[in-house]
Amino acid sequence: MSQSDAQLFAVLARTAELRLLDFNVQEIANTAWALAMASQSDAQLFAVLARAGEQRPVDFNMQELSNTAWAFAT
Repeated sequence: MSQSDAQLFAVLARTAELRLLDFNVQEIANTAWALAMASQSDAQLFAVLARAGEQRPVDFNMQELSNTAWAFAT
């Protein structure tokens, strides 16, 4: 990964943190999954995503829950 890629992911992570209150559970799951697929381990963002998911566990469907769990396990 190039320096510009790392910078882009850092900006995306900080922006996601700022907008997290606007995210629905699918967007939380998709964000976690996408970062894992891109081999991006942003501990700060994953912590924020985990807290957001903990606040709405019953809102996740099975696919969103599975994708999120996979992302955190990766």
